[in-house]
Amino acid sequence: MTLEPAIMLIFGSTGDLSHKKLYPALYALHAANRLADNTVVLGIGRRDWDDGRYRESIAAAVRSAEPAAEKTMADFTGRFFYHCLDMSDKTAYNSLWHKAGQLEKLHHLQGNRLYFLATAPDHFPLITRQLGLGQPAIPGCFRRLMIEKPFGADLSTARAFNKQLRQVFAEDEIFRIDHYLGKEMLQNILVLRFANQLFEPAWNCHHIDHIQVSVTEPFGIEQRAGYYDKSGALRDMVQSHLLQLVALLTMDQPSGEQADDIRDAKVRLLRAIRLFSREAAETDVVMGQYDGDERRRPYLKEDGIPPDSRTETYAALRLWIDQGRWQGVPVYVRTGKRLQRHLAKITIVFKEPSYDIQDQDDRRNILVIRIQPEEGIDLRFNIKQPGMTNAVTQARMNICQNCDPLTQSPQAYEKLIHDAWQGDLSLFTRWDEIEATWTLIDSIRLWRAKLPLYLYRSGSDGPVAADRMLERDGRAWLDL
Repeated sequence: MTLEPAIMLIFGSTGDLSHKKLYPALYALHAANRLADNTVVLGIGRRDWDDGRYRESIAAAVRSAEPAAEKTMADFTGRFFYHCLDMSDKTAYNSLWHKAGQLEKLHHLQGNRLYFLATAPDHFPLITRQLGLGQPAIPGCFRRLMIEKPFGADLSTARAFNKQLRQVFAEDEIFRIDHYLGKEMLQNILVLRFANQLFEPAWNCHHIDHIQVSVTEPFGIEQRAGYYDKSGALRDMVQSHLLQLVALLTMDQPSGEQADDIRDAKVRLLRAIRLFSREAAETDVVMGQYDGDERRRPYLKEDGIPPDSRTETYAALRLWIDQGRWQGVPVYVRTGKRLQRHLAKITIVFKEPSYDIQDQDDRRNILVIRIQPEEGIDLRFNIKQPGMTNAVTQARMNICQNCDPLTQSPQAYEKLIHDAWQGDLSLFTRWDEIEATWTLIDSIRLWRAKLPLYLYRSGSDGPVAADRMLERDGRAWLDL
């Protein structure tokens, strides 16, 4: 289906996010004939470029991600135009509105606009205010704002930004991006749970022993020192990606299929996660910082990092959900940089079976939901070992969703841009979700100065203290 004709304005169009994610995603929509013939994109940046230089950078970005035919690429880049703007100068925006209006007139567009903020968060307040005041919604046309995280640095700053944002945009015009929600396997979680009688009746404390959520990265902070040292793993990953994973995994079935039905269910779950007291923070939170090895520098030697920084590059938490469905079921989450492997996965460990099985050490059913790099579902269950024996062995049913090149999943940003263009808010976070996650993170940060910061070796699985947190419960991280 072709999306409605519109002009898309990308603020921060010369940055990494635009080149690595947005342009390949827009190219995929173009190649699939999703974009109307007269849809155009206006890139906004500080660099003194013209349209030709801008289009060359777009073509290079797309070709670095996937092969592209010359004719298709020429048609695609022909949609793009460039405007140089000092985004911190509120008096400069009139020239931008004039340029956008000219393009709309030239391409016979009626006023539909999609704004994407791919800038540093410091620019968000001024840009959104100028957008809201300078470009009011046109009756009968859509005006939609896509904003990358972070949404504030804590609960108070998030509330202040949201208050300012809501003065100029309605809630249903704001598409707050958590790109993890655009990943195919995350969208599959609700179908897996609620469309299969096999799983949902057992999705509770009576049958599940515990849940593990792991998002690990083998690389360091790269060129993000300025952002990362102010953020750390808790703010950068846990507050957004990991808590969204937990919400989708554990929320009750939504009352309907509308976007707000799904988001209502997530909010109820997020508000039910127990906040951290000092005692809980000391036992249920592990934070670490990567050290170096013979090939890689430690965090404190990275360019732009203060030598006395206590920013965590690793975080592991034990969460408790104060709902009857999950009473007594711990949810362990971990994330970190410079770890052994690059993966994102969910592991649901079921309770020991009541049936007496002899000579079997590990009799638990396990469901693994793999998010990246491999997308798929791996179910492990018990069967009798073939032959003249009563021994039990584990069998696997493994589905790899992205192994077949003919059935590749859409890119996360391709899906998110497509849905925002259509006005579908299902994969975007609502303000009360963000408020709930910041409330939880702030309950940890309240005790931050009292907690140890463990060094861990680059290329390892993280601090040994994270292993001990599970060992105290008689459990271990499962690398299945």
